[in-house]
Amino acid sequence: MPSTRLGEGWLLRDQFAKATELRRAQDDWCHAAEEMPRWGRHRLDKPYPEDLQYESLVGILRDEVKLNIHCYETHDLEAMVRHSNEYRFKIAAFHHGLDAYRVPEILKRTFGGIPTVATFAGKFGYKKEAYQSSVDGPRILAEAGIPVAMKSDHPVLNSQHLVYEAAQARHYGLSELLSIASVTTVPAKALGLDHRIGKIAVGMDADVVIWERHPLSLGSHPLQVYIDGIPQIEDVDESEWSVQEAPLKFEEYPELVAPKAKDACSEKSESGVFTGIKKIILNGDEEELVSASGDLSVVFEHGEVVCTGHCDHHKAAMKESGGPIYNLGGEGVVLPSMLSVGAPNLGLIEIAAEETTGDGHPNLSSDILAAADGLKFGGLHMDEAYKAGILTGVTAPISEHVVQGVSVAFATGAENALSSKGAAIIKEQVALHVSIGQNVKSTLFPTISSQIAYLRTSLRKALLGPNPYNQEFAAVVRGKLPLVIEVDNRDEIIRIIQVKKELEKEGAKLKIALLSATEAWTVAEHLAEAEIGVILRPYLCTPVQWTAQKCLPGAPLSKETGLSVLYKAGVTVGLAAHEPEDVRQLSWIASWARSDLNITEKEAVGLVSWNLAKIVGLPTGPSGLVIYNGNPFEFGAKVSAIVGGGKTGIQCNPRAF
Repeated sequence: MPSTRLGEGWLLRDQFAKATELRRAQDDWCHAAEEMPRWGRHRLDKPYPEDLQYESLVGILRDEVKLNIHCYETHDLEAMVRHSNEYRFKIAAFHHGLDAYRVPEILKRTFGGIPTVATFAGKFGYKKEAYQSSVDGPRILAEAGIPVAMKSDHPVLNSQHLVYEAAQARHYGLSELLSIASVTTVPAKALGLDHRIGKIAVGMDADVVIWERHPLSLGSHPLQVYIDGIPQIEDVDESEWSVQEAPLKFEEYPELVAPKAKDACSEKSESGVFTGIKKIILNGDEEELVSASGDLSVVFEHGEVVCTGHCDHHKAAMKESGGPIYNLGGEGVVLPSMLSVGAPNLGLIEIAAEETTGDGHPNLSSDILAAADGLKFGGLHMDEAYKAGILTGVTAPISEHVVQGVSVAFATGAENALSSKGAAIIKEQVALHVSIGQNVKSTLFPTISSQIAYLRTSLRKALLGPNPYNQEFAAVVRGKLPLVIEVDNRDEIIRIIQVKKELEKEGAKLKIALLSATEAWTVAEHLAEAEIGVILRPYLCTPVQWTAQKCLPGAPLSKETGLSVLYKAGVTVGLAAHEPEDVRQLSWIASWARSDLNITEKEAVGLVSWNLAKIVGLPTGPSGLVIYNGNPFEFGAKVSAIVGGGKTGIQCNPRAF
């Protein structure tokens, strides 16, 4: 109770009405006390009115308590603004508020001043209230005069990297200064603590952070943190710090100049030339092409790439025939499709909190499920992934059983599974997915040992003889189907390595990869020796569960990350988005990893492309091309064109940002 918005409105008004009466009674009592003679035997016949149930609400009415409201949609925001005016209380901040950008003028009607909106830069679609959010929200609110703060909702977003939210907001259009203010001065003021914290000034608390470079640049981390003037990070060699001669310049990349030819940016545009390209990376086997002057080209004919690099002959022929020529202004970058492997429910459930929007609620069914059976094309998450250059998705079913099911590889831009516009289903059976750990403890598998025993027994039965109900496990032990195991704990990972070696001595051929794998770095050399790949999810971990305590958070708290240890040990490793809505950040996640590992951009592409393909047994060549108007490993670049991904032709400027 309440179960409706009408009920919610009644409850709020009922409680504030009673708090208002209590406040009035208290004011009357205090007024009577003040009017009493200073000397004499007079006294009030009743004690000061108090009621613990309404103490906090009275504090709000007296502006002694800051009110923060978790609220998403326009009608809920408007209701709280209406209540604030009816009972005359201030609202410090609306939290999450992903719809707030749609009603800034309503927010301005709030009693006593404009509330702050504490929100996210890029989260969307995880529940109905978040489905119509926009990455332009923080910018729109700021331009309307609404204070904007970025929040983490830890552990949904890792609070250690709150500044990453501010950096994304900068990419999406919030100004540089307001992006920094969104994690400093704005929240300090909303908390009522701006007299002490939130900025560097005489008389303020000496809480200062020294950054290695601009805090809004990808992969930047603090060199030292001072609280009350006391350094917090030990063993810092300040002599190694560098001095920046100039502040970070946020690049303004040229927009794609599309030709005026008919159908140049449509499903019918199967031929064309992209010019003004600075870098081309196609796959892990070929050398990347780089031109400082930006004079590289990519030529398409009938949907196929026929030339990359210096293609003067093809350009001349295309110009002579009147074919479309697309100009990227000398800053273009061409990459293969990135892969989403391991982002839960991509293509299976459109809104995670609404079972009716997809495959449904998982159960303990012993049948081995196939993700291809529940795949849905055309949803918002699929579309966002495609527009961000993730043209291939690999998704496994979700189950409460140890065996999750068989994953499917699909083109994110396809219209449906029968679409003639491209290969919608790239591979119907990609890998068998199982899960070991706390999350799949159940009445059937109440312990970790029972989970591992079931996995070992199933594999051994498949190895010993044919079983019509064990076809997937039979394919696994013959090396025909990769086995992806979602697991985090070190000791559970060690046991998996031992089971693999044990079964291989008995004749099995196993291709195993770990998913999530927070503590995998602790046994990196053993994983490399056992040829077990790792898909880290997320890249920047936080110990959210007891069995994932050995998390390497990265600088400045640790010199290494889980990725860096695995990478240096020779483990084939890839990166996955933690949530479906985070898939469109894959290039930024890879860029952060590049900064931490000090690897090339090509190697970083591999972390979200051909490494993942190799781990799950997909072709490592490009399944489509994504063309950017600038460096996709820095904020500011946009996807200018896409070729492939389930659509025919050339799709220009698929995103607004």
